[in-house]
Amino acid sequence: MILTSPCTGICKLDETTGWCLGCGRTGDEIGGWRGLPEPQRDHVWAQIPDRLGQLGVAFRRLPWTTEDIRSFVTQSCEEKRGTWVMGVLGAVAEFVVPPSAPVDMKMRDEDIVAHTPTGAMCMTINDDIRAVTFDPPGLKKAPTVVLAVKRERGRLQVADGISDLGQDADALIPEAATQLYDLGLGRKEGRFCVRVGDGPARQALDAVKGMPFSNGLPRIGATLLSESPTRVVQSALGRIEVQGPIPIDTAQVPAGPHTHLLPDQLAIGRALPVGMDLPRAYLPGAVFYPKAVT
Repeated sequence: MILTSPCTGICKLDETTGWCLGCGRTGDEIGGWRGLPEPQRDHVWAQIPDRLGQLGVAFRRLPWTTEDIRSFVTQSCEEKRGTWVMGVLGAVAEFVVPPSAPVDMKMRDEDIVAHTPTGAMCMTINDDIRAVTFDPPGLKKAPTVVLAVKRERGRLQVADGISDLGQDADALIPEAATQLYDLGLGRKEGRFCVRVGDGPARQALDAVKGMPFSNGLPRIGATLLSESPTRVVQSALGRIEVQGPIPIDTAQVPAGPHTHLLPDQLAIGRALPVGMDLPRAYLPGAVFYPKAVT
């Protein structure tokens, strides 16, 4: 049963076609949406990809309810269909389950939590979450899916400098290291943090507290590489935690959960890759990239 609305927060009718540039509906369909019988809503949903294609609009909402999104997240992890990514361009965590690795799934209230031997992910899925895609209709592969969060719900606390956030009360992976440090990206779409215990990494982080990321990273980078503390990347949707050595060679990507912290890409200032621009009403929560079919 499809009860959700196609609205994307962009409400402007194209003068030529009469279709909304955000959702692809006509003015009458928008105004009467709640009163339309379900078969008519299904019919409109089926027309939307073609209408948006004719309008040249890449962004479109998927006809998924909150429960559909929850099922997709759960099954994508259990069936190891691809990779979930949180963060901003140049500072991301990727949650991927290798073919031979176990994955443990738990549901708690609105949260979906997944654990692998070297990482964990938590997403809070409720009615503030929208599933969207930028892939064209008719694609012969599973689409790339963006889980977007309503901006008024999803604001993160922004740290403009390296900050000690105290004990990590929301930690997904139990460990002795409990102190969470924000590396101070200053971005509303995502935070890149590390969780440390007493030792060289914490001492190095304390020595640069308050510094902007760009100034502090050269002073702490070598110590973080050596100690490889737990990386915690947060978005408006939840968090991904990654353990294990940080690869020195960025070309050697681990098979399981891992992070990328690339200052050159981060300096571009984008939250998502080029071609994936969300309407202002939303913040990016996570992106799902389906596994390539060979």
